[in-house]
Amino acid sequence: MRTTTVLMIVLMLGIAVRLGGGLTRYADLTSDHDGYLAHADMVAHGEGFAGPHTHRPTAFRPPGYPIALAGLLVFGLPGWASVACINGLSSLAIIWFSWRLCQQLQLTPGVRLIAVAIVVFDPLLLRYTILPMTEVPAAAILIAAVVTLKAAELRHQLLGSQGYVFCILSGALFGLGSLVRPILLVSCALLVLSRLRLSLRGGQNCRRNMVLAILPMIFAMVAISPWIIRNAVQFHKFIPATTHGGYTLALGNNPDFYRDVINGNLSFPWPGPQLDAWQQRMISEAAAQGVTSGSEPAQDAWYHQQFVLSIKAQPLSFLKSCLLRLRRFWAITPGSDAGLPGFATTLIGVWYSLIWIGVAATIVSSLPALHRILKFRTKRHIPSHQSLADLWLIVLSFMLLHAFYWTDTRMRTPVMPFICIIAAVGWHSLYNYVSQWFHLKTSFKPRI
Repeated sequence: MRTTTVLMIVLMLGIAVRLGGGLTRYADLTSDHDGYLAHADMVAHGEGFAGPHTHRPTAFRPPGYPIALAGLLVFGLPGWASVACINGLSSLAIIWFSWRLCQQLQLTPGVRLIAVAIVVFDPLLLRYTILPMTEVPAAAILIAAVVTLKAAELRHQLLGSQGYVFCILSGALFGLGSLVRPILLVSCALLVLSRLRLSLRGGQNCRRNMVLAILPMIFAMVAISPWIIRNAVQFHKFIPATTHGGYTLALGNNPDFYRDVINGNLSFPWPGPQLDAWQQRMISEAAAQGVTSGSEPAQDAWYHQQFVLSIKAQPLSFLKSCLLRLRRFWAITPGSDAGLPGFATTLIGVWYSLIWIGVAATIVSSLPALHRILKFRTKRHIPSHQSLADLWLIVLSFMLLHAFYWTDTRMRTPVMPFICIIAAVGWHSLYNYVSQWFHLKTSFKPRI
């Protein structure tokens, strides 16, 4: 079967599964927990990027997703259709770019198909396709940026082309993606630093390689410069991301959370009554210290200060909370607040257990001794650990930030395409290893 035919079948499966989810849980398309539809409505009605309740300019949420929704609302689409359109197209982009990334990694057609099939049916990617949240659009832009960056490198290596256009386009995608999910700037920075390190090793093209390495970050900053300028004008502060960071840091790093969850017997996530009590106390304390609710930068700085004070007061509890966040980031089942029936939770647990086995197999197969054995005894292609380095760096960038910020399982959704590909490579390695072991076992038959 031709590659394009297989890809079309996979895309149609992806569409069918997501349409089924949207039809069965229609109300979720307007379940606006994070207020993105409310912000989009403000933009669509000409009030600019303003708070839905305050009607004042805001930088509390990243602007990319609400502005995209507003563009469709202006043309008369209802909210649910705008969400379905943007998230649905993002899902198709994720599937297509996952396939393209597998091609760039030179995976065999079978492994490529398995990787993309995992992406198509991944529970997190499915769930957040039908919610007005940034997880799926951010995943689409992130994998598109990585594929474009790798395309620049491949053109440079195979065709001798400079690859400047692809580097610039990749940087622009990282910048636009950071307006949907600011963490994409951290991913971009790690990829740039990795390439700078390699370019500094010298050689004939050292200077040119350094320019190619740094271009994505330069044009990522160019892409977000209108947002930075707008915030400087409105708030007289340098705000490249949002005014939400301080609150998110303090939310999972404060004495009450440490007492209730980290050192107490309350389960994660923080139960509503205790969370509400902490929020009300923070509002009162901030007001008592002269920090008004109308000043987002001042509020952000104040919450950041509370975060620092909490760490200094209870460093051991902070360390425990970091470990809890990383554990929740990698959890195989959704939290108790997901409201799923038992059988669905079990199926999700099995699904992610299999993925984590594949990820572990990839890690083990990258160990020098075992990798030499596998490479020596098999002619099947197994990507080197270095060829997967970009995928690992993307995952690392999310782990670094979410070790500190409030985290639950949905926060890893944007990196799931990369994890799915890593898992498929691991299962391929595991299959090869078992095949070799079985071949060796049967080839040494005792003579009679």
